[in-house]
This record gives sequence, structure tokens and C-alpha cells, in this order.
Amino acid sequence: MGVGGPERIDASNPEWLKGDSLPEGLRRIKLYESHGHQRNFLDCVKSRKPTIAPVETAHHSTLPGHLGLISMLVGRKVQWDPVKETIAGDAEASALLTRPYRAPWKLV
Repeated sequence: MGVGGPERIDASNPEWLKGDSLPEGLRRIKLYESHGHQRNFLDCVKSRKPTIAPVETAHHSTLPGHLGLISMLVGRKVQWDPVKETIAGDAEASALLTRPYRAPWKLV
């Protein structure tokens, strides 16, 4: 099921396509009010409080865009394994999940 024409949005759960706001009782992460991520980050460095947007939330929010770009670059669909956080069965696409480090830096 999708929304729109040939460039439609698909979801495994059709309810997600309605665009309704998630009821407060179903939200897993409760956030406090913030008037800007940059200011919030600096305030949290000083106060040691968690930031309004947990790093895990930011990571999972950027994944669809990154995977869409990788799919576009390789010219085919990619299969994302959310448990392993890898692209399944596609070495070319998987290579685009990272980039070479500048010397002398390396990931060990």
C-alpha cells in the first residue's frame, strides 16, 4: 500500500501512512521542550543532562535517508537488516555505509 503516484511512500504497516500523530501513551521516548538542538546540546554539556534528541533516535531517524541514497547510488533496492544494522547480501551497497579513514586514523 502506498501514497501518491509512481514515487509513492510504502510502509509495512498501512496505519503508518495515515500521518496521524502518535498518542502520548504510545510514545516510547518522552522528550522535554527545547528551542533548538544546538542550544540544547551546549546546555546539556554544561548541565550533564541528556539531550532532547537521544543519539539512538538521531541514528534511527537518519537511516532511511542514508539507505535511500545508497539505493539510488547502486541503482537497486537494498535489504536492511535492522538487528545487525547491515545491508544484506550486497557488498557494493554495504561498502557505502562507511568511507575510508584519513591516515593515520583507523577503526580497530
